Amino acid sequence: MPEPYSRHILAADIGGTNCRLARFALTPQGELMKERSVWLESPGLATTEHLMAALERELALHPAAADATVLAIGGPVHDGLTGRLTNGSLEVDLRPLAARGGPPVRVINDFVAQACACLTDLGEGARRLWPCADASKDRPAPLRAPRAVIGAGTGLGVAVLYPLDMALPGADGWLVAPSEGGHAAFPFVGDEENAFHDFLRKKLKLNAARGDDVLSGRGLAILHEFLTGERLSPGEVGRRALSSATGTLCWYARFYGRACRNLMLSTLCTGGLWIAGGIAAHNPLCIGCAEFCDELRAAPGFSGWLGEIPVRLLEDVESGLWGAAQYGRMLLGQLNGAS
Repeated sequence: MPEPYSRHILAADIGGTNCRLARFALTPQGELMKERSVWLESPGLATTEHLMAALERELALHPAAADATVLAIGGPVHDGLTGRLTNGSLEVDLRPLAARGGPPVRVINDFVAQACACLTDLGEGARRLWPCADASKDRPAPLRAPRAVIGAGTGLGVAVLYPLDMALPGADGWLVAPSEGGHAAFPFVGDEENAFHDFLRKKLKLNAARGDDVLSGRGLAILHEFLTGERLSPGEVGRRALSSATGTLCWYARFYGRACRNLMLSTLCTGGLWIAGGIAAHNPLCIGCAEFCDELRAAPGFSGWLGEIPVRLLEDVESGLWGAAQYGRMLLGQLNGAS
């Protein structure tokens, strides 16, 4: 049990489908302990007031009474206090609460939270996909090197962690760089893939498809329809087509591997790549099959280098909550003068 003088951090991970809430204790030794977590449906939270009421009702603590509150949202964030869902209608505004001058509150992008999760025991213990432990034991990844995180679910998110000593020798800590890279145009290769691109564009009424359109749940469902003619929900496609060597699995894994490779090349994340998000967590074959691995390393002149970067899977679907709590811990450390 947490000691009675532990501080408390409220965390939320708000996506287009699910809203996860949790209360964490931060012990005097600086350890995070999850006391309680609940899941709600995001469409049921229409306003900031609804969200604040849900935090108090479900976690028995209002943000004004917590030591810190960090809300991670799947969409763009402004000034650390406002944000909105990309795949939903919720807009969060903590400016009135912050104006009271009470405990610190922040709104962060959901993949800033996923990046912070990489700094927790959850991230360090994430299952390694590549290279295998035996192949890499003599070549450990540098601890103080950039790390990247990517994940597909209702949307596609990416973020990067940079060690501060890259810019300030001797500095401790990390810079978490948010990104909307999931909305960059997705590269298609060859006639078959471009035929799918045309099909996808017409379905979604787009000029050009983005990674968010290709790798999200809706993109998975459209890909399956293109390949088979079947119209299924994303969850049903996962159950039927991502657990064995189907055409849908091969195509989707190839697309996921390409997105990971491009992120690795653009960030030089020699400290590792972490894969988060519900699709990979529930359907690990899509990032563990040969099509994914082959596409991950399909870069002339960089194949060997890419093959040495550790790739891990964040299997805990509450990793975003742990990351938001970690952000809160770093925030309290800054307020207390820690490096």
